[in-house]
Amino acid sequence: MNCLAATLNFLLYLINIVFLVVGILLIVLGSIMLSHINQFSGIEQLMETNAIPICITILGVLVFIVSFFGCCGTWRQSPCLTGTYAALMFILFVLQLVLTCWVAVNRDGFLNDMSDLVNTIWAENDAANNYPMGAMELTFKCCGDINYLDYQTRGESVPGTCCGYTNRNQTCSPDIYENLEGCNAKFKSFWTNNTDLVRWAGLGICIYEFIVFLIAAALTHSMRKSSSGRKVTA
Repeated sequence: MNCLAATLNFLLYLINIVFLVVGILLIVLGSIMLSHINQFSGIEQLMETNAIPICITILGVLVFIVSFFGCCGTWRQSPCLTGTYAALMFILFVLQLVLTCWVAVNRDGFLNDMSDLVNTIWAENDAANNYPMGAMELTFKCCGDINYLDYQTRGESVPGTCCGYTNRNQTCSPDIYENLEGCNAKFKSFWTNNTDLVRWAGLGICIYEFIVFLIAAALTHSMRKSSSGRKVTA
């Protein structure tokens, strides 16, 4: 293997290490997004809102697997493994591009679904449903649907979950809950930040993956020429 091929091989190996980390981060991000939704049980809307987090998690798994495959190919100097990795990387690039475009196109609708989800949770916030709003108030440090006045409108006292207490019957100080934002705005803001992260990071990863595909294809070509005994030219 000549100097250029050795450099490409080393570069590709380092890139795959980075992609292994990216894959793990996507899995973690998707899992966090899913956990924030799935803690609210018994709400039919959850089936629709799970789509984007599930896709992100699946993509993270694919990135991790393909990167591990690439590490093995470059480590063993196998043109077959490296060529297969290049093909898989191109497929991953296409899937990543489709997902990024899909998130961008469906972003507003998804955020509206998140707002509707909070409204549904608030509407079902009673003893029969085990007060699902409490989990949201504890997680996002918010109070009520719009604000704490929602409880007064219902003729209810502000629960302890608005003050961070797991016991909703514990007395909650007005100094705390009067300064808290409503859960609708906080929950929607959380998803706005995450979808922005997915959209722009996804676009950057697409460009990165395409460059990696070109490097892998060039390295595969060099490996095949080297293994056939022909002189490799830069």
